[in-house]
Amino acid sequence: MKTIALTTTLILLSLTGCEQESQDKAAEVEANTTVVQSLAEQQSKEQQTLDKQTKEALANSDYPEEVPTGRLPEGIAPTQYDVQLKVDPDKPTFSGTVTIDLALDIPTAHIWLHGKDITPSKVTITPEGKSVIQARYEQLDDTGVAKLSLEHPVTTSTATLVIEYEAPFNEALEGLYRVKDGELNYAFTQFEATAARLAFPSFDEPAFKVPFTYTLTVRNEHRAFTNTPAISETDLGNGWKKIVYAKSKPLPTYLIAFAVGDFDVVEWQDIPATEVRDRTIPLRGIATKGKGHRLTYALKNTKDILNSLEDYFQIPYPYKKLDIVAVPDFNAGAMENAGLITYREQLLLFDNTISLGQKRAYMNVHAHELAHQWFGNLVTPVWWDDIWLNEAFATWMAHVSNDNIYPEQKFRQALLERSLSVMASDSLITARQIRQPIQSNHDIQSAFDGITYSKGGGVLSMLEAFLGPENFRSGIQHYMQKFAFDNATAQDFITAIGEKSPQVPLETIQNAFNSFLEQPGIPHLNIELTCDESKQSVIKLSQSRYLPLGSKGSTRQTWKIPACFKYAIDGNQHQLCEVLEGKNQTIELPEQGCPAYFMPNADGAGYYRFSLSHDGWQALLNNKAQLSTRELMSVNNSLQGAINAGKLTFSDLIDIAPQIIASESAATVMGPSQLFSFVYHKVAQNDEQKAKLAKLNRELYGQRLTELGLENKKGDAVNTIKLRNDLINFLAKEGEDKAVRQYLTDMAVAYTGYQEDGNIHPDRADSNIIGTALQVATEDLGTPFAKHLRMLLESSNDGTVRGRLLGGLGAVKDPQYAAELRELVLSESLRDNEIYSILLGQLNDEKLQEPMWEWFKANIDAVKSRIPPFGQHRMPIIGRYFCSAPMKKDFIQFFKPIVDELAGAPRPYQQSIESIELCIAQVKFHKEDVESYLSSPQ
Repeated sequence: MKTIALTTTLILLSLTGCEQESQDKAAEVEANTTVVQSLAEQQSKEQQTLDKQTKEALANSDYPEEVPTGRLPEGIAPTQYDVQLKVDPDKPTFSGTVTIDLALDIPTAHIWLHGKDITPSKVTITPEGKSVIQARYEQLDDTGVAKLSLEHPVTTSTATLVIEYEAPFNEALEGLYRVKDGELNYAFTQFEATAARLAFPSFDEPAFKVPFTYTLTVRNEHRAFTNTPAISETDLGNGWKKIVYAKSKPLPTYLIAFAVGDFDVVEWQDIPATEVRDRTIPLRGIATKGKGHRLTYALKNTKDILNSLEDYFQIPYPYKKLDIVAVPDFNAGAMENAGLITYREQLLLFDNTISLGQKRAYMNVHAHELAHQWFGNLVTPVWWDDIWLNEAFATWMAHVSNDNIYPEQKFRQALLERSLSVMASDSLITARQIRQPIQSNHDIQSAFDGITYSKGGGVLSMLEAFLGPENFRSGIQHYMQKFAFDNATAQDFITAIGEKSPQVPLETIQNAFNSFLEQPGIPHLNIELTCDESKQSVIKLSQSRYLPLGSKGSTRQTWKIPACFKYAIDGNQHQLCEVLEGKNQTIELPEQGCPAYFMPNADGAGYYRFSLSHDGWQALLNNKAQLSTRELMSVNNSLQGAINAGKLTFSDLIDIAPQIIASESAATVMGPSQLFSFVYHKVAQNDEQKAKLAKLNRELYGQRLTELGLENKKGDAVNTIKLRNDLINFLAKEGEDKAVRQYLTDMAVAYTGYQEDGNIHPDRADSNIIGTALQVATEDLGTPFAKHLRMLLESSNDGTVRGRLLGGLGAVKDPQYAAELRELVLSESLRDNEIYSILLGQLNDEKLQEPMWEWFKANIDAVKSRIPPFGQHRMPIIGRYFCSAPMKKDFIQFFKPIVDELAGAPRPYQQSIESIELCIAQVKFHKEDVESYLSSPQ
């Protein structure tokens, strides 16, 4: 265009007679044209050089082309998100725009990130100071790995990515999903571990921890909540409103949360400032329509729990507000989303008949989720292999903190009970280690189990006891302050603990911690105590891996065990702590004299089992008054371990049991009942044998219940109520006690208004045992009563009531009605989280087990559709109900071809096979001794 214009100018000048002037102009123009051409050539050369450099950089880049099925590649990371969603729970889909500020260490023509079931309408990326680049979005992996292919490479160090999209509400309780409660629809989220990608495209890993801003567009009649407080609300004039929320602290995607619907919102009084925190915390309770009035207990008790945690950490609650949300259908128990914690509604919604079990569940889970606001939210793992630290610590911290607030509830005992109970799983050779390497997205599911939570909590208790509570606490505070609003690893945690434990070298702490983190199994200590003529006492210890009867594993494994021993010499108690290393070790007691007893696990704090000589056991039992409750619990567990390992028989336990059952420690009384229950259900061959075993159970335990009485009384201690409940449950079922069963049946009839008005009457029942009562009544009154329970179920949307009724329906014995109830598992009348009561109830019944198994196999796809993908790896656990060679064979034939299709399922599948084999071995071992007892005069 410039050349044409100049030529025209020359012609015009010539026509005016200004020939000289035109010649001068022509020369000037020619010179200018030369300059322009030169500049263009230079720019072209520079562009070619840049293109060459970009191509060379792209060619030399480590950023991969192959699909990353584990962690996303390094080099590209988010620095901030802006999430805008338009949500109507009455519609099948929602829409959104996510804007992500990126930091890029490398030039790239593509970007890996996460997005699952997302339909993008527009994808652009704008490099800093450059023009907009179009991009193409593709999901290339079923776990939600997506690729953005860019129209032109990005060479700048920063850029802004914008994705406009639509997505369906999830139908399996993860991502952004819908729940219908009554006649209203609601939207909730569950993003841990890898489901944020169902709600918005993102870098969906814990290491990517950055600030978020949020905007929600919702119907005018709806309320909407996220992690931060709302800062503006605008009526759009079309039935919709737009709500803008405050910018968040740095968060990973799995801790983001939303809730949308016509909620009851209870504005509670702010949590007052404290010595630790100089500001108040706004507190609200959120429930579906008509249920808000039942949030009072949960809200009222939140302050004490939160203040106790703050006091322990000496760090203020990290977020601007605290909302607790009761969700009607929720796969998990609760989720620690920053500032917007979600709970299955049974954990928050109570009336004035709240049971001890409900109170304890609330206290425990609420403290667990609040502890996460520091451990996991304030400081977040880099990757899922360290999720054990999140969950184990929250488990440990909840019990420790609650033990200070509610000493009568004995939460430290409950923590030990959890770590002892998980030893059954940890004794399997297929058990995983606490810190399990996570190689791919498919492995993440397996990290959330009892090993992570309960064994992890037990190992933390062991280290706390060994290092001393104050040193341990100082280490935790040091860790929190050092990594606040950042990410850290397990080794960072262990190092921080060691830096505040001056008496124990850091290397010793690291070795002991890693010894338990990075190998599976339970240490077993065999202990011999000798005392010579000079009264010098020597302890000979050998350690091995504990294995139950029938195990195919090796016992040669060893640990570095931080162990503490307790003993008494001449009436004086002593304690000795050592790190036990190697296969064999000899320890001389520093005090002169022969111990009256030797307790190998002081305060029950060590995560291990032990065995003693006959005299050693007898000395312990003779001095049980000198042992704490937690020590007696440890003794009980090691005795149980000896029985399961074939070292003690059924007859041995009958001889020992009366001493344990007579214990003043309520927490230990029920220990022997585990084997008696196993023998009743698995070893007995017919009703006659069961009747004789039931008589034995009544003889052993009946007197304790007579002493306590059937009814819980005002002022009863927590452990008394718990023991009474356990005794009633055991004697009603394994004891076949007619008087107890009649008491429970009468209670169930009154509670349900059976053959009366047909309504629930909460005030007519003891909420502590009504669940057991409904099961017993269903067994004794039969199908008519079960149909009454089903009618009540269909008319209730109360999660607690529904859970009790379903427990009763799970006890149905009539084969014909049981078959009808199996179809209920697939019905929309059951919430997704409610399908297990009937399913597992029938699997646990020896006469209904096989038909339920056949039904399960025939309906596997339909059952699978009701379980979130994150939980489907647990489906093979169904095999743990089996205890025969034919059932093992059938289980393998069915699951083997499909187990690899269920992400994370191969380990639970192998564990179920091993559990069946161990059960068969236990039955075989005890059968002869049990039959000998049953054939003798009773």
